Amino acid sequence: MKDKLNPLNSKKMSIYKFRVLLESKEDIFRDIEIKSTQTFDDLHQIILASYGFDNSQMAAFNLSNEEWEKGQEITLFDMQLEDNVTEKPLVMIDTIINTKITGVGAHLMYSYDFLNMRNFFIELMEITVKEDPKAFYPKVVYTQGEAPVQEIDTTEMTDEDMANELLKDAGFEEDGSDPSDIFEGFDDFEDYQ
Repeated sequence: MKDKLNPLNSKKMSIYKFRVLLESKEDIFRDIEIKSTQTFDDLHQIILASYGFDNSQMAAFNLSNEEWEKGQEITLFDMQLEDNVTEKPLVMIDTIINTKITGVGAHLMYSYDFLNMRNFFIELMEITVKEDPKAFYPKVVYTQGEAPVQEIDTTEMTDEDMANELLKDAGFEEDGSDPSDIFEGFDDFEDYQ
């Protein structure tokens, strides 16, 4: 016999209500309703819109447990560099929400703008089977707190400047040499022996 009280047993599409809490000293959160059959990309887009952030930065979801430990990652796009990896990475636009989130109390972590690192803690608060036929989903149903202003770097870097910055961050000189290298070449190595 089918349990009529459990929305997951319904053949109809469900509406998920998520609470999306920004990691900060203040209580800043948004309650978002989304169809269970929509994608993580749809959830990503409504989170950005609800906090007033643009779509110019990298982002990722991680499945999580009650202790907020990161689990499987769902990325903005496929960043797989190797072809011989056994597990194909999950991509937001291809991953339906109800394939990964199935019960009230499920947790997700969402990271946006990896340079300024905005972290969000997401919990599935409610599942309903009644869809408002006049509503457009996803939608923000409640907001609390003022979102911080997004920091946007307006300086443009050339590819060479960007490469030099990455080398410098990794501890190399601008010409690519390792400053900890005590040898200039093989001749110096022979002198050292």
